[in-house]
Formats: sequence, structure tokens, C-alpha cells
Amino acid sequence: MKEQKIPKETIKRLPLYYRCLNRLVVLGKDTLSSTELSEYLGIKPTQIRKDLSYFGDFGTRGVGYDLRKLFKEIESILNLERSWNIAIAGVSNIGCAIMDLLDFNHSGFNIVAAFDSDNRVVGSNIYGITIQDLDNLKECTADEPIDIGIIAVDPVDAREVANCLVDKGVKGIVNFAPTLLNLPKEIEVVQMDLTSELGWLVFYIGHR
Repeated sequence: MKEQKIPKETIKRLPLYYRCLNRLVVLGKDTLSSTELSEYLGIKPTQIRKDLSYFGDFGTRGVGYDLRKLFKEIESILNLERSWNIAIAGVSNIGCAIMDLLDFNHSGFNIVAAFDSDNRVVGSNIYGITIQDLDNLKECTADEPIDIGIIAVDPVDAREVANCLVDKGVKGIVNFAPTLLNLPKEIEVVQMDLTSELGWLVFYIGHR
């Protein structure tokens, strides 16, 4: 039987379900229906049921979902059963906000190295991570292997930084710099381009 292709938008919604379920488990809730989950997230119940159906049959008719079981299933689907090590390049830009968010959420993503070109930032300590000089990225050694790189540097530096991170063994990159990266096809790249997203937004607003 041909493997079912999972829509990209479904994958993007899974972390939303994961975070919401985590909060509800912490609050002591045991079960909930897709309608209740819809009220928390603002996503239609039919969409929630369809998204989850790509991965299995998790609910019980008349009862709903076992929260802890569904939470663990989504955790497994998203490969969050293990910790992922992250290096951030560009702390004085958006990188510092990312460090704040990751530390606050305790999301299974561990920052193991951080770099910047601003001498006012280099050498400082944020959440136990000493900020290293961006020029030393090629020679640096992290205490643990780096799985994911986050790039928030100036556009002119983005490609070189990306290549250095690939040399360090990263498997994926989130790129906040408005520069397209030409990397080996086995490296997953998420391009976070605010200008493009705003362009998409105003296009649809203007054509309503």
C-alpha cells in the first residue's frame, strides 16, 4: 500500500497540539474531546481529527482522547522523546529572544553554543552559555554535538555561518537572515522570512 503523504500544514499544527496537551496534563486533566481541544486552540474539531488520523486512531467515541496517551504519541511523532542540541549565531539580534523562549518553555531543545560578532555581547553569559565570538565558529568545539543551528546574523554573513554549522554536523537550520541558503540536500532548512510573510499577509488582505 502506498504511504500516505502528510500535508505540511498538518505537521506545523502538531507542535500546537503538543504544547496545549502538555499544559492540560500539568493541570491534571485526563481526557478531552476534539471539540474541547478546538476551543483551546481555535482550530476546527474536524481539522484536529483529520490531522491526528494521519498517524493513527487515538480517540474513543463518546469519551474523547486520553490526554497522557495522546501527548506521548505526538511527542514520539515529533521526535521530542529525546533532547536536541542547538547552536545560535546572532544573539544580539533575534537570537537572545529565542534563548529566552527556549529556556522558558523547557521544550526539549538545549542551547549548547551561542555566537555573536558584537564585542559588547561576546564573553557574556546567558542561561549558563558563554557567548563566543562569531569569527571563532569554525574552530569552536561545543561540549555536546550540535543537532540544529539557528541563524540570526546579518545577511552578508548567513551563508558562511550556515556552511560552518554544516561542517559542525548540524542536521537542520532555522534561518532568520533574509538570505537563501544553498546547502546539501540532506540538511533541512526552515526559512523564517518576515518580509515574505508580511507580503503574503497584505496580498490576501488587499484582495478581500
